Amino acid sequence: MLVAPLAALLLASACAGADPAGPAPEATGAFPVTIEHGYGTTEIPAEPTRIVTLGLSDQDPLLALGVAPVAVSPWYGDYPSATWPWAQDELGEARPVVLNGGVRDEANPPFEEIAALTPDLIVSLYNGTTPEQYDRLSAIAPTVVPDEEFLNFGITWQEATRATGEALGREDEALALVDALDARFAEAAAQNPQFAGKAAVVAERFEPGRSVVRSGNDVRAQFFGQLGFTLPTEVGGVAVDEFGEIAVSDELLPELSQDLLVWNVGFAPELRAEVEANPLYPGLPVVREGRVLWIEDPVVSGAFSWGTVLSLDYALDQLLPQVVSTVG
Repeated sequence: MLVAPLAALLLASACAGADPAGPAPEATGAFPVTIEHGYGTTEIPAEPTRIVTLGLSDQDPLLALGVAPVAVSPWYGDYPSATWPWAQDELGEARPVVLNGGVRDEANPPFEEIAALTPDLIVSLYNGTTPEQYDRLSAIAPTVVPDEEFLNFGITWQEATRATGEALGREDEALALVDALDARFAEAAAQNPQFAGKAAVVAERFEPGRSVVRSGNDVRAQFFGQLGFTLPTEVGGVAVDEFGEIAVSDELLPELSQDLLVWNVGFAPELRAEVEANPLYPGLPVVREGRVLWIEDPVVSGAFSWGTVLSLDYALDQLLPQVVSTVG
């Protein structure tokens, strides 16, 4: 595995940054920067030093590039500064504000709280920012959203990292981080040719009676796509929606029996018992043949779900041996 190259790149990038209470990063000479995105064009006149991240995992690529935000948006997980264990080293002594008192509310960004922080850049990439929200945010500070194809939580970890680097005037550094992690996945796929072409289903459950299968650009699906597995575009005639989700009622549970069935339940481990209690479940070939992978550890599940340049490095270390053992 290419752990050392990625770790070295992260360390080198971290040395270039600073926490919000410390001195600003040295200027790169790349400014002003003009960024085109799904809602128009944003000009960043000088290297930003007070950055607010609004996307659910947007702090990770920023931290990977050695810059700590002054405020972050909450998602889930009770960790200091809404920053999970895989990114705590990069966070260092910085203590960003967790917006809205730590309560997630995508429909109502806390505009006044954001304005009071006097940011010089707002990053909203892994998010569902509306045009109206974008206009209000842009009145506070230069705001960056994804290209049109990646709006509404559709951004890949590669693009989120690149776009963050572009906004910081460090796109080359960001692309180097992307290349290093992509190389780790490519090496894992090359060392496990038995994955190639096998069908993987990545499922989650949030309410009784139905499951959600991940597909499209969803980071959980693409984790297995990068390892060489094929991913469904429909299940039992139900197509993937704009968010990379396929809603599967319990009557269609047999359709999940493919070469590998992955259940991501670390956010609510009790869901395993609910799934296994379904009378159809024990008879599925994928179950009878032991090709089911349960992701139950909360931190591993979190890393898998966040799907960032930092979290995926950790998730790959933890999950690859389990995938190998399950697939055979």
